[in-house]
Amino acid sequence: MTEAQQRLADCRAAIRSILEKGQRVRKGDREVQRAELASLRVLEGQLAAEVAAETARLGGRGRSRLTYPRI
Repeated sequence: MTEAQQRLADCRAAIRSILEKGQRVRKGDREVQRAELASLRVLEGQLAAEVAAETARLGGRGRSRLTYPRI
């Protein structure tokens, strides 16, 4: 697993944690607020694009798929 894929997996785990356990956790007199869900969603999109580009690059497919015939 590449570093970008690991960061994407961590981001998705954080989103899942917020959805399951809530944005804020209160235990006794202490309260912990997790990262903003909206900012994690934006980060997830950026990381997914980074992973897709990395996968394409490793698969031999560049961004441009144009080929030019020899004359």
